[in-house]
Amino acid sequence: MNYTIQPHGEAVVFRLQEPRLNASHAPELKAALTVLAHEHQGPVVVDLSAVQSLDSAVLSALLLLRRLLEGQGRPLALVAPTPGVQSVFSLSRLNEIFTLMQSIDEALLYLQNQASLLMKKKAEEEEEEFDEEEDWDEEELEDWEEEEEDWEEDWDEEDWDEEEWDEEDWEEEEEDWEGEEEDEDEEEEE
Repeated sequence: MNYTIQPHGEAVVFRLQEPRLNASHAPELKAALTVLAHEHQGPVVVDLSAVQSLDSAVLSALLLLRRLLEGQGRPLALVAPTPGVQSVFSLSRLNEIFTLMQSIDEALLYLQNQASLLMKKKAEEEEEEFDEEEDWDEEELEDWEEEEEDWEEDWDEEDWDEEEWDEEDWEEEEEDWEGEEEDEDEEEEE
């Protein structure tokens, strides 16, 4: 099976150069597309311009690539200008799943737009997560403020003043502590 892989800016173009693709090509095609998905970064264009016909086994390989790229958040576009290839996609209704383009330039422009949309979506998701964290922090702060108010209500100065702790009690406690320290010192000397 003949194909080429060419970097094109941030994207990579996988160009199939077989006029007829069928089940005999499917294992090699699946292996090549799997390697492509793992070794190259960025969006992918599969160029089927040279292909006149293909079958369901080839479609299966393309679906595998789509799943691999989708799992990595990478867009995919297919260049499929020939009527035979377009009819296979239309009959299988995969033209509703794949984005079919007439030229590589059109596909690259589409992928640029997709990349911009993905970046915008990612930024919005991060902003939502940040907003959720802010909300959580505000709720936590409100809880702490409520607890602090409760604590202040429970232990205000008036309550403390009502306690029966006068100066004499403190002096007695202090004398008891000093007496205990003297006893300990005497025991150590002996």
